[in-house]
Amino acid sequence: MLDPKDKMVVEAIRKIMFEAVPDAEEVIKWGTLMYQKKKIIGGVMVHKNQINLQLWEGARLNDPGGLLEGTGKSMPHVKFVTTADIRKEALKHLLVQAGRFASGAQE
Repeated sequence: MLDPKDKMVVEAIRKIMFEAVPDAEEVIKWGTLMYQKKKIIGGVMVHKNQINLQLWEGARLNDPGGLLEGTGKSMPHVKFVTTADIRKEALKHLLVQAGRFASGAQE
């Protein structure tokens, strides 16, 4: 079970995901809430002190809002502690791009 605060964050991320990528499929893979189209968009990782939205093609995304963290080539993440950390428009910008990559539209 998720802590109520974490559940609020996950639900907010989920809502923004479907606003940005309405045709995303929500699945559980590797014990994690994941979103995909033809390819994986990303996944929500709940940690003890934060929640990460890992984006599969994150290193290829244009991130003018400076949300992405991490140095990995394929799975940078956006970190959230509370819903106040969610910058909706900047996050939607990333998710729209990630959805295009996952559909194969920007190969």
